[in-house]
Parts: sequence; C-alpha cells; structure tokens
Amino acid sequence: MHLKAMERMGYDALNLGSPELNFGKEFLERTHSHASFPYIASNLLYGGSRLPWTREYIIKEVGGIKVAILGILDPDDLKKIPRQGDVTGFEVIPPEAALDRLLPEVRGKADLVILLSQLDEAKNRALVEAARGIDVSVFSGDSSTLYGKPSENTVIILNTGTKGRTMGLVTITLDDKRALSVSERRHVLLDRSVPDNEAILGLVETYKKEQEIKKGKPEKELMGGLQLTPQEFMERYRKELL
Repeated sequence: MHLKAMERMGYDALNLGSPELNFGKEFLERTHSHASFPYIASNLLYGGSRLPWTREYIIKEVGGIKVAILGILDPDDLKKIPRQGDVTGFEVIPPEAALDRLLPEVRGKADLVILLSQLDEAKNRALVEAARGIDVSVFSGDSSTLYGKPSENTVIILNTGTKGRTMGLVTITLDDKRALSVSERRHVLLDRSVPDNEAILGLVETYKKEQEIKKGKPEKELMGGLQLTPQEFMERYRKELL
C-alpha cells in the first residue's frame, strides 16, 4: 500500500533506509518492480557492487533547473536489523566517502543538489557541514523542530517530521547567476482540516478491508501460523506485503 500511495503522491525518488532492508534483497527487488520512481542508495553496496535496480543519484529538471537528488543510509543502522541473515552481502560505506566521490560529478551536471539522509540530526549536520556541494539536506531522524538550524556553510537543513503529521513546503529560486535563495519555508499540519484525498482514501479503505479479512481467518489456519518457524513466518509475511 505504501508504494501505491507514493505513486499517487507523485514521489520522484525513494531513499533506501534500514526499514527497506528488513526483509532482505529479494523482497526489496520485488517491491521495486512495482514502483515507477527510482530507489536511491548513494552509499549502499551488495557483494561489493551497486545493486542494478538502485541509483546513486538522479538528475531531474524542474522549471528549467537541473536538480540532483542523492540518498544515504546510516552504516550503524545495518547492525540494528533484527534478522542479520537477511542483510548478508549488504555493505553501507561511510557517507563521507560516498559524497566525496559523487559530489564533484553531480555538481558538474546540476544547478541544485539535494541530499536525502537517513542520519539523525547531529550526524547529518556534521556531514553536510564537512561536505562541499550540497544545497539542501532532508533528514528523517527525530527532531524537536521540523526545520533544523542553518548549517555553517549555508546548507538548508530540513526534517521530514514523523508519522506523516506534517508536510514540509520549501520554495527555492535561483537567480541568473544560479545563486540560491529561499522565498518560502513552512510546514503544513496535516490535521482534520485537510480534506481527504479520494485516491489515497481508497487505498487505505482497501487495506483496512484486507486486514479485516485476515483477522477473520479460520482458527485452524491461525493456529497453523503459530506453528511456523520464525523463518517460515517471515516468508509468509513477505508474500502478504506484496
């Protein structure tokens, strides 16, 4: 359901994080086949190479401006995945090393560079203040504020917020010399005052009905599920998610 909702919302890219790796490479590859937008992983390797269905970055033209989007994972998050067998073969290289290699290349192709980050606020700030060539960084770690304090090298730092409760809105313009300025920066509270989107609401209602059907499964089938090994249970769960 999440991928279908993202399709409806017009996502340009998905930055892979540890939640996407929870069920292993094969599951992640299958889900990618259902998405029209790219999976970005600037510092993720598998077996020493980049996964063929991921991108280190994308370049998207918006209003005549070429925008580069990169995405990084936190190396420490890989160690926190409960079933370590599912992430065998994955390697998260240090974000600093990945950006040192990619940013010179990206800056030669784009007018604006956006970094999607799975790092927490402190790590992300340290990274973008040390790196050169990032214009905007959007991190997904917990924070008391939606918008982080300005970095020392003027990188715009934004927080996605949690649980879909807010939507960030930032309007960025470039002048004739490609100098960046922010003309609007605010967050929209997604409370009951915001009308439901009919397409997304339909997806949610379908999902709820599917869950109700699963809850109503015969007791014999449910008891059979309790007899599964953890590996068999997770494999069944993977199939249900698809």
